Amino acid sequence: MSPLSIRLAVVDDHILFRKGLRALISGFAGMEVLFEAGDGQELLERLDQGVIPDVILMDLQMPVLDGLQTVRLLRTQYPQVRSIIISMHDEPELIDSLRSEGAHGYLLKNASPEEVLGAIRQVMTTVPLGA
Repeated sequence: MSPLSIRLAVVDDHILFRKGLRALISGFAGMEVLFEAGDGQELLERLDQGVIPDVILMDLQMPVLDGLQTVRLLRTQYPQVRSIIISMHDEPELIDSLRSEGAHGYLLKNASPEEVLGAIRQVMTTVPLGA
């Protein structure tokens, strides 16, 4: 991996979860959280302003624009951005459908810090869709 830091965004409608995830990621070497957003619409507005992270950690269930809808839009509008969906649900069918819609990774909300770090590193080594 290059010495450049991995730039991330955290998208979740629960402020405490979002802040906790940001604090966790900020503790990882070589990673920087550029911004947080409360839903997919807010995320897309930030991206449209030119603030483009490498990886987005995003909740599945959010108001306005949920994780699945947002992943679909990211795939067409920002194919270079990798997305990791975070959810409490672990049904294989759901995970498969998210991947087929363009999500690069999937984490459960009770994942360990090591699992979060591993997922971020893993999606950074995969070739983005449309590349």
